[in-house]
Parts: sequence; C-alpha cells; structure tokens
Amino acid sequence: MKRKKNEAKRARKPAARSTPLKPQHGAKVTKPTSKSKSTSTTHSTIPTVPFTPTDAVLLIGEGDFSFSNAVLTASLTTPPGTLTATTNESEATTLLKYPQAESHITHLRTLAHRVVFSVDATKPLPKALKQTTYDAILFNFPHTGGLTTAVDRQVRANQQLLLSFLTNVKPHLSPGGVVAITLFDGQPYAQWDVRGLAKVTGYSCRRSFKFDAGLYPGYRHVRTIGNRDREGDWKGEERGARTYLFEVAEGGKDGGAKRAKRQGKKQTAGKKKAGESSDDDD
Repeated sequence: MKRKKNEAKRARKPAARSTPLKPQHGAKVTKPTSKSKSTSTTHSTIPTVPFTPTDAVLLIGEGDFSFSNAVLTASLTTPPGTLTATTNESEATTLLKYPQAESHITHLRTLAHRVVFSVDATKPLPKALKQTTYDAILFNFPHTGGLTTAVDRQVRANQQLLLSFLTNVKPHLSPGGVVAITLFDGQPYAQWDVRGLAKVTGYSCRRSFKFDAGLYPGYRHVRTIGNRDREGDWKGEERGARTYLFEVAEGGKDGGAKRAKRQGKKQTAGKKKAGESSDDDD
C-alpha cells in the first residue's frame, strides 16, 4: 500500500522544465529575402570599395573631383562611361574654389566619363542624369556648409539634405543597386542618425564599413568653402570615417517622401539645448 502511495506522488510531480538556450552574445540573424543575398546589417572594420569595376556609378557632391579621379587612377572602374561625377557648383565656381579640379575633370573626360555641374542633391536629378539607372550612388561627406553655429540647426539642415538626397535618387537605382553615404566618425555626425533617415525614406542598411582614403590614391578631402590650407587645420582624409551602404527595403520603392519630410522636422527635438555652438565648418 505504501509503495502505491509513493508511485502516485511521483506520478503527480510535474516534469522538470527544460531551460531554453540563450542566443550567443553578438550572434547575427540573417533574414531570408527574395534574393539569395543577406539583408542583415553588419558593421565591418575591413576597408571596402562599395562598387565593382563594371558598375554604373553616380557620385554626388564631388568638390574638386579628386575622389572620382582617384577611382580611375586605382582602376576601380574600367569601361568608359561607367562613372558619372557631379557637383552642386557651376564649373566656373568649382574652378575658382578648387583650381586643382581642372586636371581631374580633364582626366575624367579624356576617359569618356561624365562630369555634370550644378546638381543639387536636395532636388530631383536633372534630365541628363535620369536617362541612366545606377548600380551604386555615392555621397561622400555630405554637408550643407557653415550655415549656422548652432548645433541643433546645423544637424537639422544636414538631416534634411540627406532626406532629400535619399528620396531623389531612389527612382534611379538599378534593381539591387545601393546608396553609399560616408560620414566622419563622432559628433556632430552621429546626431544625424543616417540609419534612421534611410529607414524613413524606404531603405534598409545592408552594412557599414571603415572608409579608407588609402584605397583612393590622390584623393584629398576638401571643404564646401573651398581650399583652406592653414597651418594646424585638420585633414579630412586622415580622420576616421565610415561608409553606410543602403538598399531599397521591401515595399519601400515608392514610399517615404511625406514621412521623410515630417521626420526631418522632428529629428533633432530634445537633442541639444538652444544656444550651443559647433565648430563644424566643413
């Protein structure tokens, strides 16, 4: 009888719960897509070129064209006409600000690559650029210039620049094409929240990686105000920077414009107190 009671107690005792396995710290989850490639965001320290030699590449905001010239020098693009380099300035203003640009422009044109002036990233692409779709669209070190010394206003202005750019170039990406935006590390650039801006305009971040100026021989960072070689000035090509690679998110091809406009107004609310100043005069 006693034996039966003990067996009954064991039968009523709940089974021991199995402890669920915890995911390993830093483990990445790859989400399946309609394409074979992964859409998971990775953060790489390995220097990378965000396009292949045969890609149709559009460069926005080129300054003195030393970057596009370096792309040719390093043989990072091969077929004639695959590279289109643009600047927001007129040709006359470009040469006035950056006299060294003349040789870069000549080199590009000699190899049958396109140079287009007066391309405003905050407006739709001009008709001359709409005739082509691009595998990679690059905007290196976007900046509105020293419009104000107030940090919050400067951040907001640059966020609006990026929101407009991301919206305007999206229709001109080839299927599977990418947008690459390169920013300096640290503040105030981290406040721009480039990943958040891309998200509200219908993109997802494929990955980010260290920008290595050494991959582009002859490249020299210039400022929106023109050449400035004062003793003690920092050199952009020696400063830490990161490239963010974006692709159009599923369902994001046609959306995001109105939402992006609203986001631009809210983006910096509460981040900085009024009256703070910035020494960022790029």
